[in-house]
Amino acid sequence: MSPSHGGARPGAGRPVSEPTQRLRVPESQVPTVLAYLDAYRQGSSLDTPRPLSLLPSTVALTAFTSRVPAGHPSPADDQVEDVVDLNQHLIIQGHEPSTYIVRVSGWSMIGAGIFDNDEVLVDRALKPRQGDIVVALVNNELSIKRLGMVDGHVALLPENAHFKPIVFKEGETLELWGVVTRCLRNLR
Repeated sequence: MSPSHGGARPGAGRPVSEPTQRLRVPESQVPTVLAYLDAYRQGSSLDTPRPLSLLPSTVALTAFTSRVPAGHPSPADDQVEDVVDLNQHLIIQGHEPSTYIVRVSGWSMIGAGIFDNDEVLVDRALKPRQGDIVVALVNNELSIKRLGMVDGHVALLPENAHFKPIVFKEGETLELWGVVTRCLRNLR
């Protein structure tokens, strides 16, 4: 064997101080786990915002007066309340021109119920308050986090323990782009 093959190489392999653990994953879930790990390494980002249509919705959805229990539904509770226009239901009245749909990429907000590939409604007319989930411009990229404080400094807080807060020190600026009001998720 030639001296250029085999043996230890500087910088190769995992860090010596970091222990490892073998995990078993069902084969059907391997692509999902790999996609999660890839997204975890990349952090979160957002696609380009898309404005909502100001035209009235052409689809009328029927709303029921009763709630659907997570246990056993009652067949007697089928009273129709009214027809719901999703524009009126999802958007704050008067904020239509300042409301956008943004697709989320990444896993930093899973604790808030916002997952990779979800869409969120973002209202740019709302004044952000501490504790709001916001879309912010950080280093010329949109990011979604919870607005908060760390050691007396304004911070963008992830809702996933595997991500670190983004803390803004004296002299650094934070541009808040809008407040997240709804999360839309495909279930099928």
